[in-house]
Amino acid sequence: MLIAILLGAAPPAAGPVYYLIVAEGGARIGHSSHEVRQGREGPETVDRYEMWLQELDQAQVRLIGETITRRDPAGRIVFISEHVQTGASWSRIEARIVEGRAEISQRSRSGRRTLSLPLPPGVRFDNGAGLLRGWDRAATPRLEFENFNVGDLVVERVVIEAAPGPPDAQGRFPVLRKRYDGRELRAVARLQLDREQRVLAITQPMFGTSVTIRPTDRATALRSHAPFSVLRNAMVPSPFRVSVPAMQGHIRYRFSYRDGISFPLPQTGEQRVAEAPGAPGEVVVDICGGCGPGLPDDAATRTDALRPTAWLQSDHPRLRAIAGPVARLSVTDARKMELLGVRVLELMPRIDFVGHFSALETLQRRAGDCTEAAVLLAALGRAAGIPTRVASGLVYSRERYHGIGNVFMPHSWVVAWVDGGWRSFDAALERFDSTHIALTIGDGDARQIAAASQLASLLQWQGMNEVRARPGT
Repeated sequence: MLIAILLGAAPPAAGPVYYLIVAEGGARIGHSSHEVRQGREGPETVDRYEMWLQELDQAQVRLIGETITRRDPAGRIVFISEHVQTGASWSRIEARIVEGRAEISQRSRSGRRTLSLPLPPGVRFDNGAGLLRGWDRAATPRLEFENFNVGDLVVERVVIEAAPGPPDAQGRFPVLRKRYDGRELRAVARLQLDREQRVLAITQPMFGTSVTIRPTDRATALRSHAPFSVLRNAMVPSPFRVSVPAMQGHIRYRFSYRDGISFPLPQTGEQRVAEAPGAPGEVVVDICGGCGPGLPDDAATRTDALRPTAWLQSDHPRLRAIAGPVARLSVTDARKMELLGVRVLELMPRIDFVGHFSALETLQRRAGDCTEAAVLLAALGRAAGIPTRVASGLVYSRERYHGIGNVFMPHSWVVAWVDGGWRSFDAALERFDSTHIALTIGDGDARQIAAASQLASLLQWQGMNEVRARPGT
């Protein structure tokens, strides 16, 4: 998972500037660094991070990443590369910026892909760091711009605005930076700025906690530390122990939002969202077999849910060969999705909780967790001609899968257009139930999965009830 680097956090220095990555309780996750240097083809910045993670009784895994951003003599961004390695798995993206486009080469152990992405006029590449130093907050309380996210190969809409509260005694003050995919909130972070409006620290929901990136010295940054467990910190205690009949029936949830940061929850075929009556700022979420209105059912939406992506390579021969025999069966599309779910479990005999991988990478690794199971099932569904999307959010823990009970955990599953409607399918847990709370709907990319984790941290549980039919009705 990618960490936001503190671009512009300190004035240029000889050598790297170092940062600690720490969880809310002070547990160390890793470190990062930012360096400005003169490269062979012009000035460039180098941002690196390293994290150590360990889940349950699995081996420690080292996550490292490096992003290089190169400018021409006029100061224009001309090249961005990003290398990410999770254990033995790796991926590399190189983007050359030419004439309003990003010419992209993407490589991993599963193969190579190229694409050309149009960039809008005025697009930024620095997450807005270059705007902060000259920002007149009184005249322009809200900065809004488009930013190229090389890791996810998308152009995001970014909004920076002052956070509630006055400056402290040292003149430091907080601002909020929000990233959007269209209208959907994908990430939110709190930035602490100094008097000169340089970034001192970034805090954002992640890994089931609040993660802060703050300056430190080299020795402290590189000091060894115990690996961090994402799963154990991502647990949300359930207000109630959920019975099996309730899980298979109708559950009504009620939420408010932390720090007043609200966002629209998606509606699926099983999930309906409405404002809480008489309680501004709260929402009621009903989940059952037919509670929700479903995703849009127009032809354009269904066509988009069939296209291959960098994460769902549904046009690849390996995926088409797996999906083909199921696609040719004389059964309903719902039954085809169930059969493909069985194949997913056969293709993933080993559970691995660290990292996030595409459908092809999952086939190659033959391992993963619920995110890889959802991505692989969505890709196989598309390869079989069934429109699919990946849903991410929370699910009530099953002891046999997570080893821990009575908590809600981050989870991903698939929403598919079958037999005239949108229906959910869960390959990892083998069935969908009313404890699946969808927070994002997308194509299974790392940004969508991370967004669900962040948004879960912004929800405050206000109520949870089993809805039962009245006797005689």
